Amino acid sequence: MKISFVTLTKNSGRTIDKCLMAVNELTELLNVEVIIVDGGSTDDTLKVVEEYCRRGMNIKILYDHGRGLGYARDIGWRASSGEYIIMLDSDVIVNKEFILEAIKVLENDEKLGAVSAKLKPISLDRGWFGKFQEKNLAIYLHHQDPPYPARAIALHTACTIFKRKVLEMVGGFDEFFNIAKEDSDISYRIRKAGYNLAYLNHYVLHLERARIIKTNFRYGRSYVLISKKHPDMENLWRLKNIVLSLSIVFPLLQPLIYLHYLRRYMRIPELNIEEKVTLPLIEVLRQDLRTLGMLYQLVLDKLQTRFKSEIACTSIFLA
Repeated sequence: MKISFVTLTKNSGRTIDKCLMAVNELTELLNVEVIIVDGGSTDDTLKVVEEYCRRGMNIKILYDHGRGLGYARDIGWRASSGEYIIMLDSDVIVNKEFILEAIKVLENDEKLGAVSAKLKPISLDRGWFGKFQEKNLAIYLHHQDPPYPARAIALHTACTIFKRKVLEMVGGFDEFFNIAKEDSDISYRIRKAGYNLAYLNHYVLHLERARIIKTNFRYGRSYVLISKKHPDMENLWRLKNIVLSLSIVFPLLQPLIYLHYLRRYMRIPELNIEEKVTLPLIEVLRQDLRTLGMLYQLVLDKLQTRFKSEIACTSIFLA
């Protein structure tokens, strides 16, 4: 049985060696191929990849030409030949226990379309932003997700195994999702096709950098995109987004947002008191950035729609 790893890279020099080293250890147990899809790296990422090629690792290198995450993941799995496709981010260190159990579970459950490992973040940056990456509320809730046979609502694509036939059935990844949420989109389409999703209680290391501002603004923009395609599963104007949007317009609401998250962080037993008080401050910042990204995308879409309408009217007039 051949399994295919699809790994997206862009200036991944700090982590790609550790990522490929872990994959290389699996070649003694499984027939492994690796598809690297590079987004225009200017560091030593591709030199590291080429070194593994020289060592005899079965690697194919593709380029996404700046077309984004959905496109990169799609050309990656389509260029592979494995029965199982493993989306593995370049900053994730996989372990063989997860891979072997996931394949076994997928083979024994015809209605299971994909399985994910749980992520254990390890920050490459010091300070409170680094601590937040490792210990935030979303990570705590992620670790509480019940494992298979419980069904997951959606899976990430940092370390997830898909059945090839399922990806073929749903049409692969959608390049419309070029900045984020391509994972939610493929998850929803797999579920709508009648397949289930699940987590296993295996953890993989996620070597993250504390890119709070850029990452969360991008995620906020993607909320608008996913709600357009899946309004039945992603209601953009749910209560949380309404309250957060109001807090941007009326900053006096910000302390109430902080108190809300303070209460939730106080319930996380692994945190000390300093972390329970400080991390909610960064959580508020994260939610503000996502809300600003969402509002930005809404305005951008409105302007684009208006511009297209004016172009259409002008074309009719000139005709």
